[in-house]
Amino acid sequence: MGKKKSKPNKIKPEVLKGFRDYPPEEEIARQKLISVFREVFESFGFSPFQTPALEKVEILTGSDYGTDNLETIFSFTGPENVDMALRFELTASLARYVAGNPDLPLPFRRYQIGPVWRVDKPGPGRFREFIQFDIDTVGTDSMLADAEIMAAICRSFEKLGLPNYRTRYSNRKILNGLAEFAGIPQDQAGDVFRVIDKLERQGMEAVKLELGPGRVDKSGDRIPGLRLPREQVDTIEKYLTLHLQGSGDILDRASDFLKGIAVAEEGITELRQIRDFLIDLGVPSDKAQIDLTIVRGLGYYTGPVFETFLDDVPEVGSVFAGGRYDGLVERFLGRKIPAVGASAGIDRLLAALMSRDYIASDSTISEVLVTAMDRDRMPDYIKILNEIRSAGIRAEIFLGETRNLTKQLRYGDRVGIPVAVILGSEEFETNQVTVKNLVAGRQQAPEVSDREAWLKAENIQETIPRGDLIKHVRELLQKISRKRD
Repeated sequence: MGKKKSKPNKIKPEVLKGFRDYPPEEEIARQKLISVFREVFESFGFSPFQTPALEKVEILTGSDYGTDNLETIFSFTGPENVDMALRFELTASLARYVAGNPDLPLPFRRYQIGPVWRVDKPGPGRFREFIQFDIDTVGTDSMLADAEIMAAICRSFEKLGLPNYRTRYSNRKILNGLAEFAGIPQDQAGDVFRVIDKLERQGMEAVKLELGPGRVDKSGDRIPGLRLPREQVDTIEKYLTLHLQGSGDILDRASDFLKGIAVAEEGITELRQIRDFLIDLGVPSDKAQIDLTIVRGLGYYTGPVFETFLDDVPEVGSVFAGGRYDGLVERFLGRKIPAVGASAGIDRLLAALMSRDYIASDSTISEVLVTAMDRDRMPDYIKILNEIRSAGIRAEIFLGETRNLTKQLRYGDRVGIPVAVILGSEEFETNQVTVKNLVAGRQQAPEVSDREAWLKAENIQETIPRGDLIKHVRELLQKISRKRD
């Protein structure tokens, strides 16, 4: 008697913590979102670009996260005993590329889409792998480069049908000038800026307390203060409330307030240039506004900074942000090469948009389902399928086992295919074809108790001559598209 074969252990079908799958309804929506950004950026003359997912650790740890970044990247020793890591952002690789190609024509204008990885603690909307979309211009000091990126971002949200956006911009040089004006030591300025960065979230009183003696937060925890003298706190408060002090140009008020501070004047001049360029580029003044309280990337940004918000989904925070980083390429070459860029976390933005139904969540890209009830006529069905595809219409043929028409149509309805093409023995004999509007059927479904009744409803289908199929389907798809929009 032979030994019983042991059953193989079942493998639990689960993804790693901090990672996730993207089912078709999400991936299709994500690709639609990306395609709009891509189309707009290319219309501005930015070219697609891609870099490897793996880089030498030293390439990544020299960016704005510094050596502390070793704790937040997926790093390991690879072949040839090389210390390497998965990229946690896209800009460090861009800087490496520019530095490694001295004959590259400058300015270099590129956009890049790709996954990045961070060993962050997973949470709601926070994953260890996510898609990032970057747009950058390297090799020019012109403030038009900054304005063009901001204009492209604004144009993208307009094209997405999300007009309730606002872009705020400022200049790190003005904050540096504030520190100099207030007499704050350079080694303490970063701590001051980090507190200022809490202004929108915590309010002015909380910021003043953290600059001074400290405060107790809502949870009861004690937050130590920087213990700045009262005069310095008052100076910072006056700066942060410049937008409330009288009418007229905010930059004029900032210039008067920080009079004699060269670095601040330089930053103010750059903002004036950006504002003028934005007007020339057709960006409405109410969509791109100066906000002198913006901080962003303390060890990274060197000049203008900007961030875009969607007022309809405020909980997601900044959805596309960036600024000028003139020092990143320098660490490879030993000389400065000016650069400006911006980045969007596509997955976080997409989740917010889908939660409010601002972007469709179809589970298929097929526009037409060709039903197949008579398997002996499969060559004829395939001929029709090829004809539809040759006309540039995305189509699939039903590949399941059932020959039942209702079940085939139910499949098309479940996955979201808008149109079904039906040919039975009667249609073949009369050289006709029946076209059914499944979207209209779904809209009628709540009013009809019998699901099979609406699948057979006459007002959502039409039998037409075989030769009119492509013209009829194309017109029907256009009609459906207009109703969705």
